[in-house]
Amino acid sequence: MLASRNPGKAAELRRLLRGVPWRLLELDQAPGGHEIEWVENGSTYLENAVIKARAVCVGTGLPSLADDSGIEVPAFGGWPGIQTARWMGEGATSTQLLQGLTARIARLSENTRRASFVCALALAVPVPGSEASVIVTESRLAGTLVTEPRGRRGFGYDPIFIPNGEQRTMAEMSQAHKDEISHRALAARQLVEKLG
Repeated sequence: MLASRNPGKAAELRRLLRGVPWRLLELDQAPGGHEIEWVENGSTYLENAVIKARAVCVGTGLPSLADDSGIEVPAFGGWPGIQTARWMGEGATSTQLLQGLTARIARLSENTRRASFVCALALAVPVPGSEASVIVTESRLAGTLVTEPRGRRGFGYDPIFIPNGEQRTMAEMSQAHKDEISHRALAARQLVEKLG
């Protein structure tokens, strides 16, 4: 089970894990899945990923994979960090979040627009008579931010993030290239290695 209701993450994780003999189901596809809720009150990406994975594992009785990811801007003290999807309130759309961060980035000088994408993955596996076993990974992708969104691929903050060593934003890259270098791709590869 995928412990997320984000269709962009679901599609990306399906691609990244296509070599693994799993069928990744979206949460609302499970019986009662639409009723499963959790409170992301961890202080790190890993803690939040584990909270989600455990909640879905307990709620469905199936192995559950959770992703907690965000963007960190050193010039803002690492903000928005674990609040990446929620800093404008629960009802904010991805477009509003992108526009809001872009407006804040525009006030920074060009040489202080560094940022990192961070992704933590947690896989909770049921253990009969005990708490679920959890495997975790975390990866980072460093880059810089631009003040005008570019590209139509990807989701979230991809249109303003240029990874170090690249000229294109994540939203301008081919899907295949993004799937090679992204923070989520790195974390997924680490998870597969741990499952080895």
